[in-house]
Amino acid sequence: MKRFTLLLTLLALPVLPLTAAAQYPSKPIRGIVAFGTGGATDVIARIVAASMSQSLGQTVIIDNRPGADGIIAGEQLVRAAPDGHTVFFGSSTQISALTSLRRNVPFDPLKDMTPIGGIGVNSFFWAVHPDVPAKTLKDLGAWGRANPGKVNAGSSSATATIAPTLFAAAEKFDLQVVPYKSETLALNDLIAGRVQIVLITGTLAQHVRDGRIRGLATLLPSRSSALPDLPTMAESGLAPFPAIPWMGLFGPAKMPAEIVDRLSKELLATLQRPEVRTRIEQQGMDLNPLTPQAMDTLAREQAPVWQRLTKAAGIVPE
Repeated sequence: MKRFTLLLTLLALPVLPLTAAAQYPSKPIRGIVAFGTGGATDVIARIVAASMSQSLGQTVIIDNRPGADGIIAGEQLVRAAPDGHTVFFGSSTQISALTSLRRNVPFDPLKDMTPIGGIGVNSFFWAVHPDVPAKTLKDLGAWGRANPGKVNAGSSSATATIAPTLFAAAEKFDLQVVPYKSETLALNDLIAGRVQIVLITGTLAQHVRDGRIRGLATLLPSRSSALPDLPTMAESGLAPFPAIPWMGLFGPAKMPAEIVDRLSKELLATLQRPEVRTRIEQQGMDLNPLTPQAMDTLAREQAPVWQRLTKAAGIVPE
């Protein structure tokens, strides 16, 4: 009789809900991108999102929120519920460099975002309009000095803003940086001749191979497989660019550790898949999978580097 009473008591107890981590993900995941469509961050985010969608069992939907060097996208993330259903395919521009480029940022990207993992390092290439009679970076400097007030550089990232500004200062010519919401928009104006210089990523390297624009050099320390004939800055007789144009995955602050761990493992597994690695490398990105802790370290270590570069370039935060 006692056993029967005990069984009835157990059956009457409420069923405890599963933890949020056990139920995760319970709906599609929103993946915010701070650039317009067609550029490297957007394309690589879509490659990663498609692969993670399969393993997570829920679709990762890319939501492009360009503008204000990432403030618009960042606000969308930090205001979201920290339940893992909103993530951010962020880059050095929106996290390490943001407070150096913008004043009165309404959030702290190093405190108000949760690192999930690193994806890779973007290749950048100096590209000019075919009418610019420069075959090397030194040629470009000489042409800039000979054309005061006529040299414009299109930019949609911290790298594509700071590197040309530093170059122009070193080569002693005037340069006007024109902001764009995506590198594809900057590319369109480069092809049209409305700007003369753009630092493109490997995603747009085909336009160099097609001869629509001319590549002069790669920004990174070693040559890229995307455009292996282009020399490095050092090979061009110039100092290498010291900052790292990285890309990673982030969530809002205060995400449960179990969900961060789940997403981190899924991201690292995705970046190990041969078909994913091949597609990302075809975009000119050097894969650099990182744990949440390593991603956090890189973002924090790079922040003062970007701050020094911004000051050296004479860029005043807007």
